[in-house]
Amino acid sequence: MLTTMLRTCALVWLLSCLVASPTVAAETPLPADSLTVRVDDGGTISFADLLGPAGRAVCFAFLHPACPLAQEYAPVLSALAADFGGQGIRFVGVICEGDNPATVEVYRRDYGITFPIHHDTNFTLAAALDVTITPEVVLVDRDRRIRYAGRINNRYKIRGVMTPGDAKPELAKAIQDLLAGREIREPRTKAAGCPIDRPERPASSASALAKHTPTFFRDVLPFLHTQCQKCHSPGQAGPFSLLSYDDAVEWVELGLEEIAARRMPPAQIESDLDFMGTKPPTAAEVAMLRAWVAAGKPEGNAADTPQLQPLPDYSLFQEDLGPPDIVLEQPELTQLGSDGNDVYRNIMFPLNRDEDLRVRAIQFLPSNRKTVHHALVGHLPRETAEQAVREHGGRDGFSHPDDRAGGFQDSHGIGFRVPPVREDGQPRAAFVTGFVPGVRATVAPDDAAMVIPAGCDISAQVHYVRTGKLETESSRIGLWLEKPPPLRVMNMIYLSGDFAVVPPSVTDFRVRGSWTLPQDADFVGVVPHTHQLARWVELRATLPGEKQPLLLLRVPQWDYNWQSPYNLKQPRRFPAGTRFEAECSFDNSSANPRNPFDPPQNVWHNETIKDEMLLPMFMFASEKPLEGKGDTFREFYSTIVRSRLLRRLVDQRFKYVADPKGNVVLSPDYDPDDHRY
Repeated sequence: MLTTMLRTCALVWLLSCLVASPTVAAETPLPADSLTVRVDDGGTISFADLLGPAGRAVCFAFLHPACPLAQEYAPVLSALAADFGGQGIRFVGVICEGDNPATVEVYRRDYGITFPIHHDTNFTLAAALDVTITPEVVLVDRDRRIRYAGRINNRYKIRGVMTPGDAKPELAKAIQDLLAGREIREPRTKAAGCPIDRPERPASSASALAKHTPTFFRDVLPFLHTQCQKCHSPGQAGPFSLLSYDDAVEWVELGLEEIAARRMPPAQIESDLDFMGTKPPTAAEVAMLRAWVAAGKPEGNAADTPQLQPLPDYSLFQEDLGPPDIVLEQPELTQLGSDGNDVYRNIMFPLNRDEDLRVRAIQFLPSNRKTVHHALVGHLPRETAEQAVREHGGRDGFSHPDDRAGGFQDSHGIGFRVPPVREDGQPRAAFVTGFVPGVRATVAPDDAAMVIPAGCDISAQVHYVRTGKLETESSRIGLWLEKPPPLRVMNMIYLSGDFAVVPPSVTDFRVRGSWTLPQDADFVGVVPHTHQLARWVELRATLPGEKQPLLLLRVPQWDYNWQSPYNLKQPRRFPAGTRFEAECSFDNSSANPRNPFDPPQNVWHNETIKDEMLLPMFMFASEKPLEGKGDTFREFYSTIVRSRLLRRLVDQRFKYVADPKGNVVLSPDYDPDDHRY
């Protein structure tokens, strides 16, 4: 019996040693000849030469100069190469598709890449390391074993979906484990980015094509012109161009993946009404693109191209409105460092008007459309803006030493105390319009005007994104003033969802809100708004006496990063008594890639980006103001105040406490600027 026990203990001890031993690895050594790279003169470099005599491991980083994420991650990789280079970790860039030295040199220079870049145009290394994505990294130790493969960090687990909060440095942790002699705690992650091995330009004869086979000039180019090119053209927000045949050959298959995921075109909607803007591709259009790919991407005959309207010049104010009556320049340049978190900043544009300004059109015009993701434009009293700049200006919200901007920090909290509405019902702080790539001016109906109250400045709540290199930006705002005095006014109605908290682990938490139109009015447009947990948003209108609601707008796949304004091509008249309803579904589970908390936790109805709300903003034109005292915003804010009270009760953080003398006083931990409470 004792012998059996001793044998059992010895076996357990042996197994525990095997599990804990830093010398145990699941990977077998790779053949040395599979780990070579090619240089520009046609020669090769062996793994041993890449490693060098004092090397501990080689980190192969697979890149593509035109891949957006390979651009964005370039400075992150360079920083890691600097951090670990002295400890024997060699970083090597690898490009499989294309080996033009000039293109690679421009990529290296523009994105500050400090490590060498070589080629693998025969895909030997990519096949040996099972790499399919750019950017993707593989850490190979000096014994030629793969120790880590996958993402650089978890900023993007899904292409086009940014993980909230600070990125988890997965590659850096793997390198630290290797240097410490430990097994890698997370040796495999799934990279997100551009598929590798995009096919080269096909050689197909136009004369050999069947009549029904799609060609680039006859079928694909008109689709790209209508759906894609306003963003995917030089100088625009899209990370690559889709103007030419070669562009389409390289990127259409990736585009099909984005279309299938409903990420492109962004901010897709469904509606019973006719809104301006790009419509989602039809099933027939998607089938045409797939047939073109299957046929070998034939170019066809340029003479078959239908007549296409010139693309608007998005660097100019909207030409058909004439020159703006007022152009406001951004007072201070915005500068973004190469990497770090996105920046949300309220940029102030002084207006210096002591009388109401009646505006027929307004347009936000960024100078650098690659770094301005979107903006919400409105007005604030001058004294409110100045106080917000004093209290929340400076370097709040910056994560890179090169970041610079005027205005004040906005983590998607309001950032200022909302002033009361005027006696005539005109709000002194309100949104007026929005900007996303491809959107131009917001224009009031012919007989109505937007009012900028006396003593207010224009504010732009701007979401800046990074591109992998130093960027600067300076926006302008154009205002077109009314000509004859319009008979009607524009109204902003806030339709808020009524809830206190979204509980953790619930995948379909429904929030609803409603508002009834007090007088006949024209529905002009709407800006749906919620935060990161929303899966879909739906807006409906039920006319008096009707049972079946009208679908105003449904966003079937909500993306917090595309908060588009939707304006009708022609305003739609609704009678008094029409009931407007909003509904959304929140997913507060760990399966939601946009969940700001891991593991999930209570998400409260509040202002910041880690809180939640349902607040679509409706624009109406009416004969007289629809609200006398800003009732809908006050209703929204009262639910925020109630939620803060309930949160204090749950978290036991109170504004007031009893002191030792029996007096009720402010709690020592109460912070009036803490928007969470």
